[in-house]
Amino acid sequence: MMTLLTLAAILFSASVVLLLGLGDPKRRRSARAGAGHRATVRQLLSLLALLPGMAFLVHGDAAAFLLWLGGAAVAGWVVALALATMSDPKDVRRRDY
Repeated sequence: MMTLLTLAAILFSASVVLLLGLGDPKRRRSARAGAGHRATVRQLLSLLALLPGMAFLVHGDAAAFLLWLGGAAVAGWVVALALATMSDPKDVRRRDY
């Protein structure tokens, strides 16, 4: 049961990180997609992404916290990679060796 809760927490944090990435002002400006999230929205989303970890800390479940921390970090890298791949219209990052 705790494993499912930890996986749900990782998915929740990953979805919030995805929202942060989609509304990133610098990424949207370089893609000429308009303005991104304001600073207050970005700060609120950042806090929201950290809530599951804080809940594990308050509950005193170190194992769940460490699993969430590692899973959220990996999910963040996957989100960053996906957004970088999506925002590469000229295939600059693609290399054929």
